[in-house]
Amino acid sequence: MSQRDQRNEWGTIPMTEQLLGRRASRRSIVRAGAVGAAGFVGAGTISRTGAAAAISGTLRSPKPLGQTADEGIRGGRLRVATTGQPAGLDGHLVGQRTITLIGWNMFEALFTFDADYATVPMLAEGIDVSEDGLTNRITLRQGVPFHNGDEMQAADVIASFNRWAPVSSLGLAINAFLDEIVEVDPYTVEIKLTSPLVALPSLLARQQQGLSIHPRSIMEAAASEPMTDEQYIGTGPYQFVERQADRFTLLRRFEDYVGVENDPSGYAGRKPAYLDELEFIPVPEEAARVAGLQSGEYNYLEEIIPDQIAVLQDYPGVTIEILPPRSYGVVIMNTIAGPMSDQKIRQAVQAAIEVESSGQATHGEGYFELGPGIMLPQTVWNSDVSAELYNQNNPEKGRQLLEEAGYDGTPIRFLATQEDLGDYNAAVVAQQQMEAAGFTVTLEVTDEATLDENLEDDERWDVTTNAIVFRPDPVLIAPFASCSWDGGWCSEEKVAAVERLQTEPDFEARYAALEDLQRLWYEQAPMVKLVNNYGVAALTSNVQGLLGRMHFEIEPEFANAWLEEA
Repeated sequence: MSQRDQRNEWGTIPMTEQLLGRRASRRSIVRAGAVGAAGFVGAGTISRTGAAAAISGTLRSPKPLGQTADEGIRGGRLRVATTGQPAGLDGHLVGQRTITLIGWNMFEALFTFDADYATVPMLAEGIDVSEDGLTNRITLRQGVPFHNGDEMQAADVIASFNRWAPVSSLGLAINAFLDEIVEVDPYTVEIKLTSPLVALPSLLARQQQGLSIHPRSIMEAAASEPMTDEQYIGTGPYQFVERQADRFTLLRRFEDYVGVENDPSGYAGRKPAYLDELEFIPVPEEAARVAGLQSGEYNYLEEIIPDQIAVLQDYPGVTIEILPPRSYGVVIMNTIAGPMSDQKIRQAVQAAIEVESSGQATHGEGYFELGPGIMLPQTVWNSDVSAELYNQNNPEKGRQLLEEAGYDGTPIRFLATQEDLGDYNAAVVAQQQMEAAGFTVTLEVTDEATLDENLEDDERWDVTTNAIVFRPDPVLIAPFASCSWDGGWCSEEKVAAVERLQTEPDFEARYAALEDLQRLWYEQAPMVKLVNNYGVAALTSNVQGLLGRMHFEIEPEFANAWLEEA
């Protein structure tokens, strides 16, 4: 058993004890190696001048979100080329990117995120929190039909919550505070807590492995097993039609959809579902996805790597758009066992790293930006605290710290896989920079399955690379909110900062806690932040109503998109 599974001395952090032993799978994280369409169009607060200047042709600057959508054209089938076809579409059980991309066109959550990344109601009409913060009364919208014709009611919400909460990291976070969830009446649910949880609506919102709402009968029939094709029933603007292994997943407009009437705003607002059908086709080969976009066989690519952007940027009928940062790379150190359990040795790594070289190797010129914040810059949480410890590029300081720590040249086991070229390239650059500071580094390259297995055993690794993806609230990011992510970062000070983030009702108090967490990140050096990675959207130019109106960071929805007539 991994030491991580047994580490519970900081049990005062409510989320931690629940999450111990549930390490985030690398496959559940948007990879740093590809600039995917999981970036997003920002709210106009981030300048894209540097990126736009690096390339020309059909690249466009993102437009502000939240505008009233033009009247779209009804009809047609949008064909999306995905990187593969998942075994199923049960987003309760699996936090996988393609499931997120497909599923949120069919399913909906109680809350979602608007153009400003604020949490707003979706299937909920609103939430009323008691003065002591312990009773959260959620009123549901009435007259919302499921795809099978049944009306969504409180019993469905409770059944969905009870199935989801034990298996999702978001649900586990709530469970640590949960007293009970009860039905007040058919359109009202109360979530009673043992202590306040200010981020509760955000934890219940639309996101990867989020709480999608399904009929009670489906939830009870599925129980802990994956939902089957006939059980993919939600309330969304598109409904499941058919799925054929390695060929396609087909969705069709739900004609009886009942949504909100607010203007489209991020993931929130009106969803008119102009398209007749959405077809998701698994195309694992990058070159085949690109060729299909060029020919018009596919309208949208789930993912594209920077090398292919040059191929497409001037191609007629194709649009490539640079999007704000969707993730940042990290060098992760094993704080539990081995040489990296020494904070001074971790600080030596931090001193040695120069991040721009990593950005060039993983994404290329024009597809990344520097920034010290552990929350991405388009959020209200961005901070420059401890910026002097970011991108130090100081191998001499690293050598001095190693000498002070008594480092004896023990080889540092740096785990990597070439199945994720972005993470691999970041590892190669970091290895060179560490060696320049006096480390002895052994780069151990395996397949991804072996890498995952090795990371489960704290005695088998010292350093690896990965990425932290966008979330609008810091308590939604597992490396911050738990002690069980790769590397096992846990300290009494970190626990206290996270508890404040979870429970403080005042934003300024929460922001101060975030800055304390960021200060601890740089002082305790559990990871080294690399660069913020831009997203890229690749689509045929006849796709309208998507760019400039839809977030992409937790995968886009196609409800407001249409195909322009030739």
